[in-house]
Amino acid sequence: MAGHGRLGSSHLSKRILGAQLASISDIFMLRLLLSAAVMPGGIAVPALVDPLASLANERAKMPENLKKLDKVLETPSDNANAPQILVVGDSWADVVASGSSAGLGFFQGKLKKHGCKAGVRSIAVPGTMASDWSNGTYLEKLKQGAKTHDYVWIVLLGNDALEFTQTHCGLHVAPERCGDMLFATALAQMYKIVDAIHEVNPDATVMGFGYDTMFGGLGCGAVTRIMFPRCYLPRGGGNACFNKQFLRIQEVFDTVAANRPFVKKASILGATQVAGGDAKASTAADRHIDMDKMGPAKYWPDYLGCFHPGVLGEDCGANVVMEEFVRTFWVDELKCSGVEESIAVV
Repeated sequence: MAGHGRLGSSHLSKRILGAQLASISDIFMLRLLLSAAVMPGGIAVPALVDPLASLANERAKMPENLKKLDKVLETPSDNANAPQILVVGDSWADVVASGSSAGLGFFQGKLKKHGCKAGVRSIAVPGTMASDWSNGTYLEKLKQGAKTHDYVWIVLLGNDALEFTQTHCGLHVAPERCGDMLFATALAQMYKIVDAIHEVNPDATVMGFGYDTMFGGLGCGAVTRIMFPRCYLPRGGGNACFNKQFLRIQEVFDTVAANRPFVKKASILGATQVAGGDAKASTAADRHIDMDKMGPAKYWPDYLGCFHPGVLGEDCGANVVMEEFVRTFWVDELKCSGVEESIAVV
């Protein structure tokens, strides 16, 4: 997903205005919304992150990153007798599963901690969307990799949501309508992806999830206001309105899992809020987030563009979400021993 781009709030407003606004009243309202981005306690903060600039930067690098996938897929697994996991998706996947021979990624590290035997390859490409992986060269690379892997873990739709809300919604479309359109578009793309995987490898198990709630970092409220600005109008519902629509991404994966027997359901929702001590969130059987809040700032810092979990220190967002994912899905799926194992990383 998009990350790293930092610009002032005036430049951020100008970029969005050129893409989706047409009237003086719209310009005034969006600037007002951006200026209202606050941290807990009511402290106003500037818009530090320009997600559209970050996404454009990542997509400009996609052709070069695409060239690296053949090497990843051609490298033999050092753990060939264990189940093989293929990670595919955007920069979120790259952040949490970009291990190498020099060190384990966060995902691989948690597999090792729980004694899960597996080989892991990541062909995640920052900036990509479901529309990239559902056809053309990216789909062919995915199918190539899927043939030799037992599992395919998909991390997508964050960039799709960012792009779709700018080109199809804005201030003139109600959040519910925008969410419905995004859901329908994303669901169609995801069916193409999982069906293509199943076609080339009927034995492969596919899974994915809709991230966790994010955007709690300094200035990251500007991102939520860009994506669903009408949520932050008076009586618009605020964070609860935004979260309701952003959770449609998880709904896409749940719907696919309910209609494709080779796709398994997974979720990490609530992981960082629970880790941050929010009593209104839960990762138990009734898994849910605190709809009125974003992910805690300590786990979703602005230095990775607000969309990505933090990566610094042991108690970082990436460790929290991957602990949740491995604990709730992979431990049972791989029948992990609980004793640390070696993990092959490509």
